[in-house]
Amino acid sequence: MRTMGELVNRIKYGHLLLSTVLVLIVLSTPVLGGEIKADYLYKLSDFTGVVPYSWVRPVVDRKTHEIYVANFSERSIRVFNENGMLVYEFGDDINIGNLYDLAIADDGNILLLSYKGTAYALTKCNFRGEPISTLEVRNLPPSFSKDFTPTVIFYHGGHIYLADKEAMKVVVADANGDFIDGYDLAAILEFDDKKKQDSGLVGFSVDREGNLLFTVPVIFQAYIVSPDRKVRSFGARGSSPGKFNIVGGIVADDKGTIYVTDTLRCVVMIFDKDFNFKTEFGYRGGAKDNLISPMELAIDGDRLYVTQSRNRGVSVFRITAN
Repeated sequence: MRTMGELVNRIKYGHLLLSTVLVLIVLSTPVLGGEIKADYLYKLSDFTGVVPYSWVRPVVDRKTHEIYVANFSERSIRVFNENGMLVYEFGDDINIGNLYDLAIADDGNILLLSYKGTAYALTKCNFRGEPISTLEVRNLPPSFSKDFTPTVIFYHGGHIYLADKEAMKVVVADANGDFIDGYDLAAILEFDDKKKQDSGLVGFSVDREGNLLFTVPVIFQAYIVSPDRKVRSFGARGSSPGKFNIVGGIVADDKGTIYVTDTLRCVVMIFDKDFNFKTEFGYRGGAKDNLISPMELAIDGDRLYVTQSRNRGVSVFRITAN
């Protein structure tokens, strides 16, 4: 029969062994990256209050830190300062047809993508929205000239990017409109005709390296295609954090952190450059930091702009990493 002293010694030894195991576990566990946090700041507003936007297209001027918002239904463009207040508005008085999108060139001029009938047009405007000239995309190869109907325009590194989301094609031209390159994304992803017909892009953007970022909701995937056609992808179907239900907009910041909206789950998901899920925020509800069917995104430094439906406007969040 063990004495009381022996039992005490065994308990002490057991505690020591357990402590040693716990220390070894902690030391052998990889340390995850710093925490990423999103804090709600405000919504884009004018002197009457929040501008009641629904699913508009926000575009950032990286030099002035102003945010341009194209409202397709009103054929108007509003310009907000970095504090989220309206400072200028134009568009309805410009005879350019049906406005689809805009981009900000390096020289501060504005490129408007519009349609008159079935033909698209590019109009260069000054910072006041006054038309300067029209721009024709020239020397398109046959595979990109026939039935190419872009609805999105980006400007990056002196290049113009035009994306036809339905056809899954992207044309790259120089600042004068001369064709440089073209991406048949369905072919690059090796989609057959049926898969291409059932797919199409929803989110689309261009990062600082010239990579194409886009989402294909029907297969619950987000893609990054490099200028040399290397493909990376991530995403998994589901309703838990980090999973895709109906995936929408996608952007990356200058550190390579990736932001993706889920329109059905009403969240913005954040992934690191290696596609590791970090966190998500938003969630459906009526509070100021909630989101209702978020879609398009724009990023400028630590400011993330998120568009929503139901006249909820454009919410602005500050992104911080510890």
